[in-house]
Amino acid sequence: MRNRSGWSNWPNNQLTVEPVIDRFFARAFDVPVWSGGADVQELADHAQITLDVPGVKPEQITVSAEHRTLTVKVEREDRAPYVRQYTIGTKFDLTQVQAKLELGVLTLTLPKAAEAQPRNVPVMVA
Repeated sequence: MRNRSGWSNWPNNQLTVEPVIDRFFARAFDVPVWSGGADVQELADHAQITLDVPGVKPEQITVSAEHRTLTVKVEREDRAPYVRQYTIGTKFDLTQVQAKLELGVLTLTLPKAAEAQPRNVPVMVA
């Protein structure tokens, strides 16, 4: 249910913000926005986005990255396209995204950029 302010009211008084506003805040504050019905895990060196796409063939899926937005589009016959977008912070390297389809589950792996990965800094004696 949408009210005039652009917010959606959900049961138990939870609010969700429009995806465009999510992307604005993600770009302004350089944080990833994980939304759109996916399971997301962020690990030390990468993040994984997992989407259920039963009965879909690899040729029906398009994954693209533009600016800091990762887009997944699934096109099936006799159905409207299924499109999900994720705004990704600069700590992830979108040039190295990998997509794997296995048993109706699409897994996207986003490696962290080298400068965003944890590392030890040696302490020198003066």
